[in-house]
Amino acid sequence: MAIIKALYTKFDISVSYHRITAFNISYAHKKITICLASYVSKEARAKQSKPIEELDISIPFEDYPLFLGVNPIVASYKWLKENVIGFEDALDDFDVLEPMLTNLEGDIDG
Repeated sequence: MAIIKALYTKFDISVSYHRITAFNISYAHKKITICLASYVSKEARAKQSKPIEELDISIPFEDYPLFLGVNPIVASYKWLKENVIGFEDALDDFDVLEPMLTNLEGDIDG
């Protein structure tokens, strides 16, 4: 899943494809952090290009309950569209662009 929306980075570079690359939730501290990576385009992401920008976004304490008992990644995309300026009218992209995982040399099973 990802969000499609043309925006500009802090370096004034146009990006249009945004995906969550990491999600961290501390139940003890009731703290959530989302890592959002932005790419020039969906095509660039499909070619496994590196993101132009990666941001860690801290979810406010009062929004913590929105992430309980639900898929936290889906909740994160919804939260981004409802709370981050510029994402309010973004489109969801449900295409799977992740490469197939292969057995890497040196892993525990191989």
